[in-house]
Amino acid sequence: MPQLPKGGHGSGGHTSEISCSVQTSTADESEALLLRKLPRTSRVTAVSAHLLLGNYALPDNCAGPARLSPDQAALLTPPPAEASVVSLEPADHPLFDLLSRDGRASHTELAAATGWSESTVRRRLAVLRQSGVRTLLVDIPPAALGFRTEARLWMAVPPSRLTVVASAMDDHPEVSLVAQTTGPTNLLAAVNCRNSLDLARYLTEWIASLDAIHTIETAPVIRTVQRAGALLPLER
Repeated sequence: MPQLPKGGHGSGGHTSEISCSVQTSTADESEALLLRKLPRTSRVTAVSAHLLLGNYALPDNCAGPARLSPDQAALLTPPPAEASVVSLEPADHPLFDLLSRDGRASHTELAAATGWSESTVRRRLAVLRQSGVRTLLVDIPPAALGFRTEARLWMAVPPSRLTVVASAMDDHPEVSLVAQTTGPTNLLAAVNCRNSLDLARYLTEWIASLDAIHTIETAPVIRTVQRAGALLPLER
């Protein structure tokens, strides 16, 4: 399944009032969540679970940055990773555990967690960054960039046309996520528009041109409670 943020969720207009993306390390954890934890939550009256099978666009590689000028894109482009091979050691686990909870942890905090000196922390972070093992993902609310209308699109597409439709949506700058799913619908998209009129225009012009889409349910995101959570811990 794609490496989506653990526990990111928001409220919207789909068949349930809350939608969330969850990442579990084992089937037992997934079963515990769906069969024990959620049913015991008194205010949850119904649950619909979908498995993400594959993605065509994720928030870190969507087509939106294509709207930037070359100079703007250059400011956001990290330096290329070196072709060196770096092996993670057991001593790195406390480093990643803390960074997964707080990506802005200071060198002082990381030194306390690892037992290293601050200079050792700086050198290790630099090596991991240069080799591509450590990457930075800045999660900015779309509203901060002027995109105040978010929606999730749940679409049913014939399996023979699924790749064609998903690839076409991958090129839409409004789309930050396109993924195949199981369930009543088999294609999910996250859409960011400047306002409701832009969303209507996107649906009636861009989506309407994809005639392989049999049905579509548009769920406006009214409020995002948590945009991203901690990554899964490293395997021991």
